[in-house]
Amino acid sequence: MDDLAALLGFGEKGWGAQLLAGAVVTVEIAIASYLVGLLLSLLGAWAKLAGPRPLRALGNAYTTIIRGVPDILIILLVYYGGSGALRALIGLVVPGVTVEIDAFAAAVASLGFVSGAYATEVFRGAILAVPSGQVEAAKSLALPPRVMFFRVVLPQAMRFALPALGNLWVVVLKDSALISVVGIRDLLGSAATAAATTRMPFTFYAVVAVIFLLMTIASVGLFQLAERAYGRGFQGR
Repeated sequence: MDDLAALLGFGEKGWGAQLLAGAVVTVEIAIASYLVGLLLSLLGAWAKLAGPRPLRALGNAYTTIIRGVPDILIILLVYYGGSGALRALIGLVVPGVTVEIDAFAAAVASLGFVSGAYATEVFRGAILAVPSGQVEAAKSLALPPRVMFFRVVLPQAMRFALPALGNLWVVVLKDSALISVVGIRDLLGSAATAAATTRMPFTFYAVVAVIFLLMTIASVGLFQLAERAYGRGFQGR
C-alpha cells in the first residue's frame, strides 16, 4: 500500500503530478469541445427548423453523416486530413512551408463537430416541444425573431434539453480519452506513459477509470441541480 501511495503521489518518484496535469487537459478539451458543439447545434437546429432548403439539406447531411461515423475516425480525419489540407493551401502561397495542426485544436474541433451533431437533434426536439402558444404570444408582441428566440423560445427549450445535454456532456467527457491517439498528453496519455515506464498498466488504467467515474458523478450532480433550477414552477404540469 505504501508503494502504491508513493507511485501515485506527488513525490520525486510519483506520477501524481503528471496524472493531475493530464486530467486538467482532459477537462479543458471536454469543456471547449462541448461549447463548440453547443454553438454548432444551435446553428444546426435553426437550419433544420427554419433555414432555407439548401441549409436544411446541409443540416440533415451534417447530423446523419457525423452520427454515422465513429468518433475516432473523425478525430483522425481532422488531425491528419486537416494538416494536409492546410499544408497544401499554404504551400500555394508560400512554397516549401510545413504546417501542422495543433493537437489540442484538432481535439476540440473534432469532438465539437461530433457533439454538435447530437446536440442539434436535442435542440431541435426541445424547440419543437415549446408550446406553440408561447411563440404566438411573442409574435403578438411584435418581438424581433432574434429576441423572440433568445428571450422566449430558448429559455423554455432548455428545460426540455437539459437532461439530454447532461448525457451528452458525459459522452464528450469520456470521448476525450480518444484524443490520446494523436499524441496529446491528456489523462489517458499520461497514464499510458506511466504504465509503459513502470510496467504497471492495470494500476494506472484503473486509476484513470476511477478518475473518470468521479468526474462523471460530479457532472451528473451538477446537471441535476441545473434541471431542478430550470424546472421550478413547472412540476406537475
